[in-house]
Amino acid sequence: MTYRLPSLNTLRAFEAAARHLSFKTAASELGVTAGAVSQQVKKLETSLGVYLFRRLPHGLLLTREGETYLPSITKVFEDLTQATETIAPRINSKKFRVGMCSAVKAMLPANWPNHSDGLRNHVRDWIETRDVEKLRTNEIDCLIRPGGGPYGELALVIIPIASSPEALHFVCKPGLADCSQSKAILHDLMRICSEGPLPVHDNHLSHGN
Repeated sequence: MTYRLPSLNTLRAFEAAARHLSFKTAASELGVTAGAVSQQVKKLETSLGVYLFRRLPHGLLLTREGETYLPSITKVFEDLTQATETIAPRINSKKFRVGMCSAVKAMLPANWPNHSDGLRNHVRDWIETRDVEKLRTNEIDCLIRPGGGPYGELALVIIPIASSPEALHFVCKPGLADCSQSKAILHDLMRICSEGPLPVHDNHLSHGN
């Protein structure tokens, strides 16, 4: 049986943009530019022959077709994730070791990432580093840096900081980019960064348990 389907990249762009109702926020999640997300969505709309969004001056709204399409596409990605974890349980079977430099640690809430039960379920501990090579040698599972790069084959999510020209870089191996650990860490970082400029506090650098 031959499947006539849109490209996976266009579907990912649509699903993220529809969830956030924002090309910019979707771009941060996917590690690309807002323009790239917009172009992928336009490509999808052209291939389907329908509009999925109403583009308004202050944001996006789903069309009737977009509202109908979104739940099914979201379920497809959830099914793909579950299927992948079934044959590769290591992706979600262990807690992450997080790498971050002292500058990032000072920006985040005291005792991060042990400040919430949600993250404690996904993060084992952290080490102070900004060395990308530690990802390639499996010494850490993800790295949080105040910018940097290039990262070559590694996956990157850029996390804007509200009311600031700065951003955090979340870097990991491509196979870990969509696992529950990465999603939990990214969700927490995006929540913190969306609240405004991150205050720098004088905290002691102590490793999590």
